[in-house]
Amino acid sequence: METSCTLTRSDSQKSKRHLETLLHCRLCPEMIGRPVHGFVPGAKIMSIGQAPGIHEEKFGRPFAYTAGKTLFKWFLSIGIQEEIYRSKVNMAAVCRCFPGKAKSGDRKPNPTEVENCSRYLNFEVTFNQPRLIIPIGKLAIDQLVEDKKYKLDAVIGKKFKKNFYGVDLEWIPLPHPSGLNVWNHTREGKILIAKSLDLIRKHPVIKEEFFSKN
Repeated sequence: METSCTLTRSDSQKSKRHLETLLHCRLCPEMIGRPVHGFVPGAKIMSIGQAPGIHEEKFGRPFAYTAGKTLFKWFLSIGIQEEIYRSKVNMAAVCRCFPGKAKSGDRKPNPTEVENCSRYLNFEVTFNQPRLIIPIGKLAIDQLVEDKKYKLDAVIGKKFKKNFYGVDLEWIPLPHPSGLNVWNHTREGKILIAKSLDLIRKHPVIKEEFFSKN
């Protein structure tokens, strides 16, 4: 796996132990399937999804099905190809296992499940020290925003600063690319998504990782 920096032997061992612990995690009995990860040790860019869908375990990576097609279409619009993105961005999630189905769409992870899985997000932030986080979807945005009563219109299309798990970083949110997300297809939604993507494209660490000629 390509990484954004050369890891020391100690760091390589830490990242290996992290993955072993994550992939064998069974803390949440109501979760369906096994953990899915997109961990890239040393990556200075992190995206945070909500939780894998029903198909992601089969493919062994986040955003590997329908929502992923939309997500990577968005990134391609700013010149970032899927496989290059996957090699340079640590693709984390609020929860790493498929939560199961609800009456409409996938079940939202409960607070205990989010808390159980936060140890893995904590490790990846403190270990990689990312400069930019891209939270994708409301549950992911919830982990970074202070006022939980926000609407998407108030955060999409903007850039924020935060100390997250002890790391000073910037974050630029995107809505969830699910076809069930009606907001994405509204006029304002399309405009604000384009603004967020433009902010991502112009961010210094994105320029360094994806567009630098060196």
